[in-house]
Amino acid sequence: MAFLDKINDFAKTATEKTNNAIETTKLSAKIDSEQRTLNDIIRKIGEYYVARIDAGETLDEEVMAIYEGVLASRNKITEMRAEIESLKAPKAPAEDSGSKFCPYCGKELDVTAKFCLNCGKQQP
Repeated sequence: MAFLDKINDFAKTATEKTNNAIETTKLSAKIDSEQRTLNDIIRKIGEYYVARIDAGETLDEEVMAIYEGVLASRNKITEMRAEIESLKAPKAPAEDSGSKFCPYCGKELDVTAKFCLNCGKQQP
């Protein structure tokens, strides 16, 4: 009978550990959800104060010092967006370079070329 008691105890312990693991997982998921809610509330508070400062209101020195970081980030974003736009803009060939570019593949050509040496297309 002692052997069966040990098996029964082992089964009870395994079941208890499994139930504890399930409860721990559920609680962790609830904590994560609550943390996301808290982060959302904090974000909304920040957006509220940033909007007030953007509207011209001056708050205490500590908040205004933090707001300088907002301005710096906005400036960096503006600069990077301008850089993206400059990269997207096609580069016009120099007028006096004595060359032209194929409108199909972009390969540089002699101004007198009738066909592109790279893609073979007839030039306009």
